[in-house]
Amino acid sequence: MMKITRRLLTLPIAVVVCAAVICMVMLGFWQLDRMHEKEQRLASIAQKSADGAMTLRELDPRREDIRDFLVGFNGKADTEKLLYLDNQVENGQVGYDVIVPVVSNEGIVLVNYGWVKAPLFRGTLPAVDIAPGFQHFHGRINVPSENPVVRETLSLEAPFPAVIQALDIGFISRLTQMKVAPFVVELTAPAQSNFVRNWQPVVMPPQKHLGYAIQWFGLAVAAAVVSYFSFRANNKG
Repeated sequence: MMKITRRLLTLPIAVVVCAAVICMVMLGFWQLDRMHEKEQRLASIAQKSADGAMTLRELDPRREDIRDFLVGFNGKADTEKLLYLDNQVENGQVGYDVIVPVVSNEGIVLVNYGWVKAPLFRGTLPAVDIAPGFQHFHGRINVPSENPVVRETLSLEAPFPAVIQALDIGFISRLTQMKVAPFVVELTAPAQSNFVRNWQPVVMPPQKHLGYAIQWFGLAVAAAVVSYFSFRANNKG
């Protein structure tokens, strides 16, 4: 009778352990999928970099993934509509990415000039030096993805320069009253010393995802083995 009772008590524990092991195995395979995605992305970046810069007109988001393409175009920065992307961290320091609409013959493009350090007092914005004249721009395409955690709180009636919380193309179009292209150009030229341009399209390398996958698989095996011997000992008792 005691053995039957003991087995009935261990049944819910066994179910929980099985569910935990399955979850860990699934997390391991998810990390492997992420590893393969990063490998493909890095290969794509290398290929697109080798192809050289293209014009904005050659970009076709409906036909292909335009992320990471190098582009070159001529235009004029609208310095009256500066945008400061908030909560950007560089080397442990908090600051802003400076986003500027650039009017070109191929449309209006949002250009990320780079990172600037935030002033000591939250109520002030860092001064930036942006040439207002017609010039040549060169950079890499970034297609912002929606962040479900970050929500824009800025009013559409807010004055410029404005602090934004996310690269929401639709919101920026309404805020600036401009029909901007559905991507951002991360600027590489012209060079400007007051901006930090440490662009990292792939933040976590594939090797880290492989390491995490091995850890999850190892935890699953360890949990299964420990549980097996624990249940076996209890049943013998």
